Amino acid sequence: MKEALARRDAIPAADSVRSGSPIRLRLKRAGEIARPVDLARLLTRHGLSLKRAHATLNRITADEAVAVRLWSEAPNDVPSQFRALGVEASPLTIPKVDTRAIRARLGLSQADFAVRFGFELDTVQNWDQGRHAPDPATRVLLAIIDRDPALVEAVMIDAGKPERTPA
Repeated sequence: MKEALARRDAIPAADSVRSGSPIRLRLKRAGEIARPVDLARLLTRHGLSLKRAHATLNRITADEAVAVRLWSEAPNDVPSQFRALGVEASPLTIPKVDTRAIRARLGLSQADFAVRFGFELDTVQNWDQGRHAPDPATRVLLAIIDRDPALVEAVMIDAGKPERTPA
């Protein structure tokens, strides 16, 4: 038994290949997944471990949408590879935002924008003047503010309400 374990430890585990450019995708079942093994192979070929590929496959077959970060030498070809296996692969891209333009569309000053959406005034000023750029998560929030400012306000109002405890 010790010899078998020693041999197993001597063999390096096959690591997923992470070459090329990173690509974020939302994977969702688009029909019948006739060849699940091929789907798992595709996931591992693009950088997921076998364990993570298996878990992703299970979630997709359960009709869940799954976000993954893969690697590819040809990122534009990846969605069609998934489509051929019955999976819709939609690229997830961090939006580019222009805070000054968002504020102008909303008719808000820097101070009003900062107060309304929970930012520091200095931060908004730095974004507008190009001294700093919003981080990726903040760019997503700013894009949501641009698309639906009332939604962000509603979330902030609900966050300030005391939690109700069940009677």
